[in-house]
Amino acid sequence: MYTVIRIPDFPLQAALRHEPEPKPAALVDENSPKTKISCVSAAARSAGVREGMTPAQALSRCPGLRVKTRSKSLENAARDALLHCAYAVSPRIEATGEGICTLDMTAVRPGASSDIPTLLHRLGRLHLRAQAGIAGTPLLAFHASRVADPLFVVENPETFLAALPIEFRESGASKDKERARREVLEILARWGIGTFGQLAALGADCVAERLGAAGLELFECASSTSIRPLQLILPPEVFQEAMDFEREIETLEPLLFVLRRFLEQISLRLEMAWLTAKEIRLRLCFSAGEDYERLFQIPAPTRCVDVLFRMLHTHLENFKTGRPITALHLSAAPCGPVSHQLGLFETALRDPNLFYETLARLLSLLGNGRVGTPVAESTFRPDAFHMQPLEDSPVPAPLTPVSGLALRRFRPPLSASVLLREEKPVFITTASFNASVCDTRGPWRGSGNWWDTGRWAREEWDIQTETGALYRLSRQSEGWFVEGELG
Repeated sequence: MYTVIRIPDFPLQAALRHEPEPKPAALVDENSPKTKISCVSAAARSAGVREGMTPAQALSRCPGLRVKTRSKSLENAARDALLHCAYAVSPRIEATGEGICTLDMTAVRPGASSDIPTLLHRLGRLHLRAQAGIAGTPLLAFHASRVADPLFVVENPETFLAALPIEFRESGASKDKERARREVLEILARWGIGTFGQLAALGADCVAERLGAAGLELFECASSTSIRPLQLILPPEVFQEAMDFEREIETLEPLLFVLRRFLEQISLRLEMAWLTAKEIRLRLCFSAGEDYERLFQIPAPTRCVDVLFRMLHTHLENFKTGRPITALHLSAAPCGPVSHQLGLFETALRDPNLFYETLARLLSLLGNGRVGTPVAESTFRPDAFHMQPLEDSPVPAPLTPVSGLALRRFRPPLSASVLLREEKPVFITTASFNASVCDTRGPWRGSGNWWDTGRWAREEWDIQTETGALYRLSRQSEGWFVEGELG
C-alpha cells in the first residue's frame, strides 16, 4: 500500500501559514516577467479572482484581497514540516513534488493507514491543510489524493480510474512538458474524451500513433498495476521556520508573536520525531542588508515552548538595534531525550533551564563580568579574584583540610586607630570596640603589582586583646583595618 499526502495550493498555503487571520489572498511570482496571479485562496475565488489576472484586476473584484509574493524560504519550511510529519508514519518517503509526499506503507506495522488521519491532523496544527490518497500503487495513490476530502482509499482501481478526469497538473513538470500535455488534452477534449476510462478504451498503440510520446505518457497514467520505485529521502536534520515580513518590524511585540508561533510548530515537529532541541539559532535580517545571528545553547535539551520562548524573550528584551527587521529565521538542532544516572551522593539542578535563564536575567541587569563563579587569582594579594562565566567555570577541586585557626572576615573591614609602642600595636580603637593588646605576632609584609597602577603593599598582625579575642590587623596606605576575627 502507498499513501500520497498532498497540500493543495502549496505555495499559497506556505505563504499564509503565519498569518493571524485568514483573509482572501492571492499569490504572485516576483520572478515572472509579467506579474500575474498564479494561485488564489477559496475566499478569493468566491469573490471572482482567478489565476492569470493582474493584481490590479484582482483588487478591482476583491478590494480586501491580500496579494502575497511567493517566498522560497517559507516553502522550504513548509516542505520540511510535511516531510517530518510523513517520516513519523513511515521511514520510506519520497518528495514527489511541491507539497506532495509519497509514503511506502509496507515499511510500517499492519493497519498503519489509521495513522494517516492523525498525520493530517498534525499538519493542520502546523497550519497546512492537506489531503491524502491510499492505494495499491504510487500512481493510484497520487490520483486518489487529487479527489480526497480529506482522505480517499481506492478499493476498486478499475472503477476509480474509469470515472477519473484526465486533466490534472503534474507538479514539478517543465514548461515544455506541461505545454505538450495541454496540447494533448485539447485534442482529447475535441474527441470527447475526458476520463481515464475513455482514454484506456483507445488502446496504447492508437494513442501512441496519433498523439505521440506525450499522449503515451498520459495513457500510462491510466494504469492500475504499474509500480515505480520511490526515490527515498530523509527529512532534514534541522527543524527550521522562516518568514519574510511584508512590512518592516520596528517593535518587539510583533516579533515575539511570530517567534512564539515558530516555536509551537517546531516543538510539534520535534514531538512527532521523539526528539528535543539542544540548541536554537536565531537570525534577524535588517533593511540595511546586514544580519544578526545568535546561537542559544540549551543546558537541558527540551521541546517545551515556554522554556524556549523565555530564553529568546530574555535576550531580545535587552537587544538594541536602530534598523527595522525585514526577515526572521529560527532553527533548532535536535537530539535525543537526555537522561543522567547520578551517583548516590550526587545531586542535579531541579530545573537547569530555569537556572540558566535566571543567570541570563542577572547578566542583563548587572552587566558582563558580574555574574559567574569567583575564581582566586594567582597572587598573594588578599581577596584577589575575578568572575568566570558559568559555562567556562572549572570543576571545583575537592576540599583539603587546613590546620590552624580560621579567619572570619569582616566585610567591609573595620577602620581602626592603633596606638604603637616600639613599633608594635598596644591599643586599638574601632567603631565597634576598644581594647588593649596583650600579645602580637608579626608583622608579615607583602606587596605586588609594582609594574602597573594596581600595585599594593600591606603589613599584617595577629593580635590578642585583654579579653582573649584574636584579631587580624592590617596596615595599608589608607590606614589601619581590622580584617577579621580568628577562631
